[in-house]
Amino acid sequence: MKHILQVLKFEYLNCIKNKAFIITTIVIMILILGMSFVPAIIMDIAESDGDSAEGDIIGIVDNAYHNSDLITQSFQKIYPHGVIIVTEESMDEVKAKVDKSEYEFAVVLNTPISFTYVTKNNSLMSEEVRTITEAVQGIYRAVNFEKFGVDYDRTATILDAPIISETITTGTDQTKNYFSTYVLVMILYMAIVMYGQMVSQSVVTEKNTRAMEMLITCAKPTHLMFGKVFGSGLAGLTQLVVITGTALASVKMISMKSLPEGLSEMLTMPVSTVIYALIFFITAYFIYAFLLGSLSSLASRSEDLNTLTTPVMMIFVVAFMIVMMSMTSDINNTLMIVCSYIPFTAPIAMFARIALSDVAFHEIIISIVIQLVSIYLLGMLAAAIYKIGVLMYGKPPKFSEIFKLLKEQHQANKALKSKE
Repeated sequence: MKHILQVLKFEYLNCIKNKAFIITTIVIMILILGMSFVPAIIMDIAESDGDSAEGDIIGIVDNAYHNSDLITQSFQKIYPHGVIIVTEESMDEVKAKVDKSEYEFAVVLNTPISFTYVTKNNSLMSEEVRTITEAVQGIYRAVNFEKFGVDYDRTATILDAPIISETITTGTDQTKNYFSTYVLVMILYMAIVMYGQMVSQSVVTEKNTRAMEMLITCAKPTHLMFGKVFGSGLAGLTQLVVITGTALASVKMISMKSLPEGLSEMLTMPVSTVIYALIFFITAYFIYAFLLGSLSSLASRSEDLNTLTTPVMMIFVVAFMIVMMSMTSDINNTLMIVCSYIPFTAPIAMFARIALSDVAFHEIIISIVIQLVSIYLLGMLAAAIYKIGVLMYGKPPKFSEIFKLLKEQHQANKALKSKE
């Protein structure tokens, strides 16, 4: 343990003192702080746009009813700050005025139940067509009710009666937790990829500089592998805590105050969800760090790194895709349940299930225990591969060759113990 702690301390300090590590952390924190002001800016722009709508001229061409008073009154109700002008202009004249911004937009009533919306710029977020449709429907109803001698005001009260609803969720509210879960799953995915690659790069760098040959003579491969993975992981966790803390603080202090209540609730993450995210980040990191670190020791050049680590990373990518697809349908489908107990997919699959549904506590414990046992076994396997790869140069061996070398090493160790 003493040797592991020494390697851990060296690796941790080496990581956090690295200029690239420090600069990356600072840049991400600045970006998060800057982005936290975005909701407030958007809300201010939206409010300013709403205020500027006062006095905007809206052109209405009435080819359906020929009743300017009715049209003006109906559209004035939905655009109280606008200036409604009922005109008999042609389509070309209306288009020209809209293009010159003389009209904010125009509506041509072709028949009682059809209209043409003329606008200069049609925004993706625009709801004008829906609003105008409601106005045209109101006019159509009013005219026809009057025609048949029905009191429109009383009938409209019945037709447009607001329906009050309340939703009681006895389990996990998936609609409320979806966005926060999506964000945490993305962070989990990117963090594992980034910190796993950090371990890989560290191993390859040591091998290229021949520092690994010196280290292997001073400490056992098990101590070096465990110390390196723990040290890099602790550095990564430090960075993640600092970044996440900055994000949570900025969202709490700045963004939440400016967001609508419904949206702010979507961004709120339960404490239990954050704790589980941290637990599964740690388990996922160790599983993939041991694998990536050991395989990286077999690479003599940085160019060989991708060839060796791609199969491992593809497993994690597949797990991520399964979770992403399941989050939009049934989060507790058979595939997700199976993935919750496979060491390579369990961290991300089980976390998503916990955040978006009700998972029995014993299922969570079983999944975590499987991952912990896997971490220990993978750590021992990684140390054995590390011992083989540390002095291996040239073309990276095939996986079949690695297993053959591991078998030979095991037999040699067994023979050595029997002699002792």
